[in-house]
Amino acid sequence: MNKQALTVAVAMAVSTMAQASDSEGNLIIEINRGLPQLETTVRETTTGVQASPVSDGGELLKSLTGVSGIRMGGRAIDPVIRGQKETQLNILLDGGYIHGGCPNRMDPPTAYTSVESYDRVTVIKGNRTVVYGGGGSGGTVLFERDWPLIDEKGYNVELAGSYEGNGDKGEIGFDAAMGDDDAYVRFIAHHSEAQDYEDGNGNKVDAEYESDSNALLAGIRLSEDTTLEASFEKSGEEDVEFPGAMMDSPFADSESTRLKLTHDFRSGPMQYLRVDLYQSDVEHLMENATMEAPSNSDTEGFRVLLEANAADIDWTFGVDMQNNDRNAQANMISSGAAVFSHWPGVAIDQTGLFIEGEKALGEDDVLKAGLRYDRVDASASRANEAFGMGGVNTPTNLYNQKYGTTDTDSTEDNVGGLISWTHRIDDQYSVETTVSRSVRTADATERYIAKANMMGMGSKWVGNPQIEPEKHHQLEVALASNTDDLNWMLSGWYNRVDDYILRQTVSGGDIYRNIDAELYGVEFEVTYQLNSNIILGSSLAWLQGSNEDDGTDLSRISPLELTNSLDYVRNNWKAGVEWKLVDAQNDVCLSSSTCGGQDVRATPGYGLVNLHGEYTLPMGVTVAMGVDNLFDKFYTLHESRDYLLDSDPVQVAELGRNVWLRLSGSF
Repeated sequence: MNKQALTVAVAMAVSTMAQASDSEGNLIIEINRGLPQLETTVRETTTGVQASPVSDGGELLKSLTGVSGIRMGGRAIDPVIRGQKETQLNILLDGGYIHGGCPNRMDPPTAYTSVESYDRVTVIKGNRTVVYGGGGSGGTVLFERDWPLIDEKGYNVELAGSYEGNGDKGEIGFDAAMGDDDAYVRFIAHHSEAQDYEDGNGNKVDAEYESDSNALLAGIRLSEDTTLEASFEKSGEEDVEFPGAMMDSPFADSESTRLKLTHDFRSGPMQYLRVDLYQSDVEHLMENATMEAPSNSDTEGFRVLLEANAADIDWTFGVDMQNNDRNAQANMISSGAAVFSHWPGVAIDQTGLFIEGEKALGEDDVLKAGLRYDRVDASASRANEAFGMGGVNTPTNLYNQKYGTTDTDSTEDNVGGLISWTHRIDDQYSVETTVSRSVRTADATERYIAKANMMGMGSKWVGNPQIEPEKHHQLEVALASNTDDLNWMLSGWYNRVDDYILRQTVSGGDIYRNIDAELYGVEFEVTYQLNSNIILGSSLAWLQGSNEDDGTDLSRISPLELTNSLDYVRNNWKAGVEWKLVDAQNDVCLSSSTCGGQDVRATPGYGLVNLHGEYTLPMGVTVAMGVDNLFDKFYTLHESRDYLLDSDPVQVAELGRNVWLRLSGSF
């Protein structure tokens, strides 16, 4: 058996776990659940992952096994994969990076994703590739758009709209493409707005927002083997409420420009070339009654990727670069006086080289290995600028107080890599083992935030300009089984982290320091085809994380979660029920304790029941409706931010009972 045949066999062992049908025009979710990305892509429609409407990418991702989220308001869910978050995840939008403009994570990259405007989302859990940038220890998420498939009439139009009763949330989307296989023009527009919602106790949660995004894309086939595509996208958020922060956001605007060139080689060892160029500029404002904080985050970069076959090995190699410049400061509204700087002229420049090779070893084995080198340069050009009364909050002064250094320049040479072995035991079972190392550099906030009050007194939040990068060493083993009716996958993983970057609340405020840590977990998923119409499914995720220096727990570690589903599919009808059980999380590191972590409280467990149904009319219009949280339970995600409008420690709550309706169609 050759490598291609093995690839198909391994893929079949996993792909039948995705029981949603792939209807034309639907966004496709590609989920890597433990076996190699290229060999075991699981394809599901959006509704196969989460039936109810989603406002952004973070809300979609948190419905996946092993993925959770951090809620701070009604929008901008910050994803968490296997206990890792923020820049421990590599998130790319149509080939490029975008870094949010808020130091407090009001706008993570997924906030700038109108989910329905993308054709594919690929989720790669853990460190399984070196291609998409340094770090990525928790995983990689790719939001991608493809060359549109346009039929003989020369155009395609897709319309979608949804309404959710709890929070009076409405969304409408428009996607039109015109052209053929030689050239196209595509326009995408999306609008969403919502009011405050009610939690399961009937309490109002401040969650109002308004969001718009528009994208113009064009492509041309320069030759039979070469394509060139370009896009410009503009997104805007207005009047976004964040009860998990002491400020709201009057606006967050982004502009992104991307250029993609692809070429297929007809002969020789070279097979494929792809070049991505991108630039994203974000402007953000957060404010409260006394203070406003304007900020900006500008990112530019490129990736040159080549694929080749030599010595019977499939090679992927190339170079990438991303440069990010950020500025943010807080000013008094009454006087305009500069109080402190979140990001004092921060520049983080990264250049990387990568290579991966994959080789079939006989009929039943595939070996894959990758190596990556990254050069990182970080600086803060405004670190000596005076802020606060009499310059008391000059960033270098605060760094010196907390860490005994005024040096804000740093350079890193980071090396990571992976080795994986996939073995087909027989026609039913396949197993894979992966060993990897990844190095995650500190972000702008972890390095350089310099927050204090006007007089330089009270609680302070200060970054560490000389903090070491994280070194993740991971082992993962996955076993998959496939039969005609029953399919399951079991994966276990262990991650030893040297120099884990810990945010800690100590006397006088929040600091960052390096510790040794470990994370480990188990994920299990199973589907059973009861008959031609009924599908049973179940998934389980369990995770632990600890500070190895002092034996305490890491913060924001997801509790044990079990999800069971029953789906019925017949002709144009679909219906389903989901029962989710989440255990209490008592292994915590509270911000209010001597541990000084980021957990709000020990979070109680909960159970949810969600219902959904869907019918496709003969003219191609699909009507879907459902009820989430049928029994109106009060619950919070353990990882979510503190609801600061409540004097008791409790996270920002999730929605109570929510009845929703969605219409979509292609013309």
